Amino acid sequence: MNELVGTTQGGHELTVASDPAMIATLRHRVGTLVRDSGAPDGVVDDLELAVSELATNVVQHSDSPTIRMVLHREPSAWILVVDDADGLDELDPSTVPDPEALTGRGLFIVQAIMDDVQIVDDAVGRRVRCAKRIR
Repeated sequence: MNELVGTTQGGHELTVASDPAMIATLRHRVGTLVRDSGAPDGVVDDLELAVSELATNVVQHSDSPTIRMVLHREPSAWILVVDDADGLDELDPSTVPDPEALTGRGLFIVQAIMDDVQIVDDAVGRRVRCAKRIR
């Protein structure tokens, strides 16, 4: 599956195959969208890293054939919503991942660089919703 980009309610819907090789494509596309909107480099970098970590979670911890995310800009923040987070536990900012483990730090990294991270359960499933404030 090739990258699909659509517009939904003022945002950008991005869907790629759930394949590690597609994560760089997804990261680059989000970076381009945010950069072209005039966001500063730090915001672009943080959103690209969040995309990489959350897309990796989908590949490693779900059976989804695709990675689907929606990126949109609100007046005060960029919002990134990533589907297929069913394998993620509730967020606990006091829990530090084992530094010797090969995996398990992705969501911790996202929490460190984004201003707000929530796991949202709805009729469709579990999603990760992140916000990066526009300063």
